[in-house]
Amino acid sequence: MIQDIAPHIYHNEYTPHEADGNDIVLIFDDQGIRLREDESFYHVFQISDPDLTYLFRIDDISFYLSWNIPEDSVSVPIRRMRTYEPSWLSYAALTGWQLHRWYEEHRYCGRCGSEMKPDEKERAMKCTQCAKMIYPTIMPAVIVGVLNEKDQLLVTKYAGRNQVNYSLVAGFAEIGETIEDTVIREVKEETGLDVHNPEFYKSQPWSFSDTLLFGFWVYADSSQPVSLDDHELGEARWISRGDIPQPDDSVSLTAHMIRTYLKGKKHGS
Repeated sequence: MIQDIAPHIYHNEYTPHEADGNDIVLIFDDQGIRLREDESFYHVFQISDPDLTYLFRIDDISFYLSWNIPEDSVSVPIRRMRTYEPSWLSYAALTGWQLHRWYEEHRYCGRCGSEMKPDEKERAMKCTQCAKMIYPTIMPAVIVGVLNEKDQLLVTKYAGRNQVNYSLVAGFAEIGETIEDTVIREVKEETGLDVHNPEFYKSQPWSFSDTLLFGFWVYADSSQPVSLDDHELGEARWISRGDIPQPDDSVSLTAHMIRTYLKGKKHGS
């Protein structure tokens, strides 16, 4: 999945420090990421910016955010970072893009309207007048693999999209509910199915939607009719292993769970 960058190690501790010349600088515009003409990343020694914002570290390389766009840079759509190699730089770019958007969207206080500045002790934006603190946006959501007694998997396709690959039931957690309750509610709302025995599988940070995804396996009786929420889904049906093509996506939790099913694994094994 997108966060699987071993043997490299992602260090998210907020430890701002002076940049080294070989550290990497992430620069973004409204469309995506700014790279050098050969689509390599900028290093600190290659740009002129005294006001870099510390982001995180991978191994011994620190990553910084710059708001100054070099004239010799090229704009690369952010979704291309899903398949950028090496994968650890892909992950760094997507995580940095999420933080870039968060900084951009919280320049002013939602309580009093005053300017906000990065806090010195933790990763937060602090209002310069009323001291309100804002932390990075992380929205919990679920990806649900629904299985039945025939060992079939419920696959879906979204409404209003020209979608080739199959998806799984997915949705965001609501205020006041547990993540397990989110699983049960989302399946019921989107397909009309009552499910039981939610079993946690894996989680995944997903920077495209500021989301922390929780993967679950659940079970449903196939005698229940599938009733689509046609505002959300264009298709939902039971399907057997031999009828599901291998996903061409190597980075998402959805594709990972479908591959797990195709290998004959269940119960998050």
